[in-house]
Amino acid sequence: MVRLADKDVRSALELVWDAAEYTGVDPFPREFLARLASLIRADAIVGYHEVEARAPWRVVEAVEIPAEGVPIEIQQAATPFCPQDPLQNGLRRGERRVLKLSDCAGRRGMRKLDLYHCVWKPLGIDDSLRVWFPAPPGRARTMYLERGKRDFSERDRSLLELLRPSLIRIVRRADRRRRGDVRALLTPRELEILRWIGRGKTTREIAALLVVSPHTVRKHVEHILEKLNARTRSEALARVVEAC
Repeated sequence: MVRLADKDVRSALELVWDAAEYTGVDPFPREFLARLASLIRADAIVGYHEVEARAPWRVVEAVEIPAEGVPIEIQQAATPFCPQDPLQNGLRRGERRVLKLSDCAGRRGMRKLDLYHCVWKPLGIDDSLRVWFPAPPGRARTMYLERGKRDFSERDRSLLELLRPSLIRIVRRADRRRRGDVRALLTPRELEILRWIGRGKTTREIAALLVVSPHTVRKHVEHILEKLNARTRSEALARVVEAC
């Protein structure tokens, strides 16, 4: 990992901090992907998907920018040539490194591939940056950024390496939400406040511990009650304890 500028580290941390507030079913909504593509420039495609990692490949979940995704005619033309992709999910689903397409194939080698002429060239892709997350057996979970004209840099790779542990936690929280785990409805800060409530701390005591105002704590408690459909702090705490 190369040394990152303080500005880049700060932007990366702000990105995942804000992402912890998401409580929808998608781990990475388009708002998140747009901010990621601003931090790590991707002018072709940025997306996240979960796929069946064995042929015939089947997409289980996908969120992309542009929203319309890859045109169907390109998808159909690509199918016979997917094994030519050196970063294909069937090979890489257990990968812990962040990889670039340019790690595996130079421009000259890429342009000899049918996949380049069927997919990458029509979509304006000259390099791809990908990271994989733990997935259920037989599946792959991948985040990918793709762009034209110039390769991704080591700075870009290092940023995604820095983000990977937080991105994995975001995916796991989304999994828990789908299973109906009420804890996943709350942000990390809301869970922290609820834990202090469980230890008998008052609003002012929690505010002092977290170095925030009592008003901020009260707003968090309002959100907790609303999300858990609870009338009191005790009722909210009981619902979270039941889920443990």
